[in-house]
Amino acid sequence: MAAFGARLRGGRVLHPRGRLLAGTLEVTGAGKLGVPVLDERGRYEVIARLSKGGSLPGRLPDVLGLAMRLPGPLDLLLSTCGRAPWLLWPRAGFAAGPYSSVVPYASETGPVWLVAVPEGENVPADPALLPAALGRGQLLFHLLAARKGGPSLPLATLRLRATLAEGADLSFDPVRHAHPSLRIEGVLARLRRDAYRGSREGRDATLDEVSEPVGK
Repeated sequence: MAAFGARLRGGRVLHPRGRLLAGTLEVTGAGKLGVPVLDERGRYEVIARLSKGGSLPGRLPDVLGLAMRLPGPLDLLLSTCGRAPWLLWPRAGFAAGPYSSVVPYASETGPVWLVAVPEGENVPADPALLPAALGRGQLLFHLLAARKGGPSLPLATLRLRATLAEGADLSFDPVRHAHPSLRIEGVLARLRRDAYRGSREGRDATLDEVSEPVGK
């Protein structure tokens, strides 16, 4: 199904409208997840992407996405959520509310949701407005590890400072680019793996069709 959807759209099934951004991740060193890039104090240059999940036009509210590629590589994909991190929630702005992994990761200290809490100017939910917004200042997100019934643990601060060239693309894949100490298990893991594999196959098939020589 994901492969068919990707071929039909000629690209991504979910979050097709977005912009790549250059940013800096400052890790606090307070993490206890078993993942060095999130546990040890450091500063990394990263690539992130803000996007609209359903590709609704203009500034219409949507389930928004924040993806980031950390050294490793480790891809983290978060979506706007409600007060509970497992509840998807549409937002009208990229800094209007928190983002989360929606499903918990198994870590060395038990199940955790990864949550990003924005700070600063809200940008309407239109990727086309991101360059102008970043021209006025950075977008800031606080990355946390949230546990059910327990306090959240601060992991890092993500500062997004500039959009990359329009048309630039990067396929974030939390299945291929994962860490053994931070994983999603069970039925959800299988569904996620199948969805991303299907989306990859659909995008690859579309690229093959576009690159075929005329008259073949």
